[in-house]
Amino acid sequence: MAEVSRAETVRMLNRVPLFTGLTKRQLTAVAKLVDHASFEPGTLLVKEMTVGQRLLIIREGTAGVTRQGVVPAKDAGRGVEPGTSRRLATLGPGDVVGELSLIDGKPASASVVAESPLEAVVLYRTRFNKLLDSMPEVYRRLLVAMAARVRSIDQRGDVIG
Repeated sequence: MAEVSRAETVRMLNRVPLFTGLTKRQLTAVAKLVDHASFEPGTLLVKEMTVGQRLLIIREGTAGVTRQGVVPAKDAGRGVEPGTSRRLATLGPGDVVGELSLIDGKPASASVVAESPLEAVVLYRTRFNKLLDSMPEVYRRLLVAMAARVRSIDQRGDVIG
């Protein structure tokens, strides 16, 4: 993995909806808390039904999002097989992975696997909580980003959960 400067990390964070609107000083503070990591294709980044300990922001590469099949009571017997995987999305540069589980401490609703060599910025739970404690203004950005995600899901007609 090539060395990534703090200035480049700040520029990248500024393009992520979770952090847009923060001042340069605030973005620099966030940049000090993150690590940079490389992942090979096939690496499980987030495992469905486990509580995440980190969020990742994809710098380079792609990842696939899948959810295991669950038979809702109303669909029982309609051809939905338990344990089958349903592809939900492909993620790429600028996309954030694992933030919902990191925020609420509940199991992830889907799995995310690197599909190509992937470079990411990583923010671990302990550092994330430190960030929120030291910069309450990030809470507002977080709420706006989560609202945008819910609206996007609603417009596509996906099931939330």
